[in-house]
Amino acid sequence: MIITYRYDELGIVYEIPDIYRYVLYTLREIPKGKITTYGELGAAIGDKIAARAIGYIMATNPRPDIYPCYKVVNRDGSIGKYSLGKEEKIRRLRKEGIRIESERIIDFQDRLVRSHQIDVFPYLRSLRNMQSWLSVATELSDEHTQIRNIASFDLSYVDGPPDISICVGCLFDIKNTKLNGLAISILPVFIPYIPTYLAFRELPAILLCLEHLMRHRKPDAVFLDGQGVLHPRRFGIATHIGVIANLTSVGIAKTLLCGRVVEKWSKSGDSYYAPIELDGEILGFIIRKNRHEIIVSPGHRISPEKALEIALNLEWRPRDPEPLVMRVPHLIATSVRKKIKAIYNKIRAGLADITEFMD
Repeated sequence: MIITYRYDELGIVYEIPDIYRYVLYTLREIPKGKITTYGELGAAIGDKIAARAIGYIMATNPRPDIYPCYKVVNRDGSIGKYSLGKEEKIRRLRKEGIRIESERIIDFQDRLVRSHQIDVFPYLRSLRNMQSWLSVATELSDEHTQIRNIASFDLSYVDGPPDISICVGCLFDIKNTKLNGLAISILPVFIPYIPTYLAFRELPAILLCLEHLMRHRKPDAVFLDGQGVLHPRRFGIATHIGVIANLTSVGIAKTLLCGRVVEKWSKSGDSYYAPIELDGEILGFIIRKNRHEIIVSPGHRISPEKALEIALNLEWRPRDPEPLVMRVPHLIATSVRKKIKAIYNKIRAGLADITEFMD
């Protein structure tokens, strides 16, 4: 259940667990006549924050007759949704002797299998420990700030199973906003979206694009759609790639994951900005421009102030919600996703074969 990626030119071997398969196999640990919840199952694999992701895995279960996702219910005892319909979920639960009235389990607490009773390996705890361990290597200094060529990345997805990620990497000369390189990678996804674990979902595709871009030119910095050190473990996706690839990195996100905005606004041109504090330190900034906001946080080998300076000087077209260097990979990824989704759906429906995609 461990997926290994090798990036020879980057000198990186990256391993992640197949959370989809692992969770589905875990369903077999639920005894007959018992149920569990999305939150308990999330806690069993290492973090209760994964409850929503567990729900997504249940909804996309390709083999409900093999992997009994009907045994996972809401935390209040209501039965929740089921890919084959609520009536079928109720029928299967009752077949195991579980009493249900008004779509709610009667003896819920007696039937509930809690996380500590599920004998599974807590992979998310291991990933969390990895983030904390690697975060020690983070540098927030300005020793590497001659930045002109940056690689920026964005991802789009086709829902599965399996989910398919489309990553677009662009190499820009930010002095004249010139696009000097483009790479696209398309990979299956083995980890659903779980808050604070984004890197493990997206880095396999991003690193593949980065490897191809570096054959043309090594970027002075990488910019990612996500957080840097503005992260509960100070190790968001931008910090993660910066540390393992030994590159200057910056996170540009659209929402604040943690920390608080210090209401002390300053003006630069037609932009306004304010610092973001986390645990008593200024670790990022919020920028408002054209009625839009972005969160800028340093990833690795750059200070919060220098990351802010670079972000303020990026070209930003009037109606765009983000700087051009981030907007371009987003638009390309969205366009590619639409094409792939159309063909993917046809193939799954038996209306086309893979040769149509190749054309």
